[in-house]
Amino acid sequence: MKRSFLILAFVGLSAMVSAQTMKVQSAYSDMKNGRLLNAKQNIDDALKDDKTGKEAKTWNYAGVIYTQIVQAMEDESTDKKTKKELKKITESKEELCNKGLDFLKQCIQMDEKKEYTSSSIGAIKVLCGFAYMYAGKDYNDQKYEVAVNKFHSLAETAVIANYNEIAMDAKYYEADCYRMMKQNDKEMELYRELAKMNTTKGDVYLKIYAANMNDKDTNKAINALKKGVRLTAKDKNMNIKLKSTLAQTYIWTGKSDEADKIIDELLAGNENNIAALNSVANIYVDLENVQKAEELFNKSIQIDSKQIDAYKGLGILNFNQAVAENTAADKLPPDPKFDEEYNAHKKASFAFFEKSEPFFKEVLSRNENDFDSLKALKTVYAQLASRSDSDAQTKAAYKEKYQQVSAKLQTLLQ
Repeated sequence: MKRSFLILAFVGLSAMVSAQTMKVQSAYSDMKNGRLLNAKQNIDDALKDDKTGKEAKTWNYAGVIYTQIVQAMEDESTDKKTKKELKKITESKEELCNKGLDFLKQCIQMDEKKEYTSSSIGAIKVLCGFAYMYAGKDYNDQKYEVAVNKFHSLAETAVIANYNEIAMDAKYYEADCYRMMKQNDKEMELYRELAKMNTTKGDVYLKIYAANMNDKDTNKAINALKKGVRLTAKDKNMNIKLKSTLAQTYIWTGKSDEADKIIDELLAGNENNIAALNSVANIYVDLENVQKAEELFNKSIQIDSKQIDAYKGLGILNFNQAVAENTAADKLPPDPKFDEEYNAHKKASFAFFEKSEPFFKEVLSRNENDFDSLKALKTVYAQLASRSDSDAQTKAAYKEKYQQVSAKLQTLLQ
């Protein structure tokens, strides 16, 4: 009796093992034939089994099945019958996506013979695209505390699949979440990781440049820009921005020959490119070459009169000259013998302030909330309202403009 019981028990155990193995095969067959709900039910059971749950194949099938379910749920062209079936699934699309990724990573970890790794990596790449979309929704909804963890997890998963493009994108937005959360150290740590990964996002190099300049490490700042210039060749406008920043840095550090080389590079073949013209004009502003700066800004406006940058550049150019003349006047000793020179500087200062006004107003006509232009105009109107040789009506008009601009700025700061 005892021997017979053991035989029956063994037969029963074999039947159970066979049943679970059949569930794996049935799940695969259901998946191939589009019966995704049945496939999910079978593979979920197989994952819980002591034998089939230890096989890489089971986890691969589970991941691939979940991938197909998420795809079907997201695809508007999925047939009505399948959509109706999939509505019976209680998990959300994002939950299914995350489970699918976990299954596929488990397969890769277990797959010593590498029989299912390639298939799993392919499915991971598909699910990474959906995970990126789900994290992006939280980011767009300003749920940065939630999104930052999703982007971090996504980046780690993408690295497993050698999906560098989405790994870098995930790190980029993870960094931006930290920026919005005002966690500067974590933000910069990720930007530096991205630079080591040779990201082509130029603003990453500008961020690193700014951080290095803030730390007074000019060499590292310049090297960050150089790398950015090298890796953003296909993004023409960003490449121009990086080059112009590099040229300006060379000017500030007394390396005028290096700056001249970059100016030549920026202008070569870019005679009708307003981004290049405005960038070089701004470099000439730093060089205090007023004539060249005005020439390039005006040429840029001739090409595109609806832009903002060249008008703002001309406003700043004249504003800076006004401030310089005012500073020169204030430095003179309070001695009658300097009155003539003082008055000449003050007159020139007021003239440049007046000249800057229409350029800033042009900017505001296109963007009424441009903070820099409003702030500059506040100073312009304050200076012109204080002019001693103006009549009362003119002074009152400038005071009124000053109050209007001040009120606008106050509104923007609230």
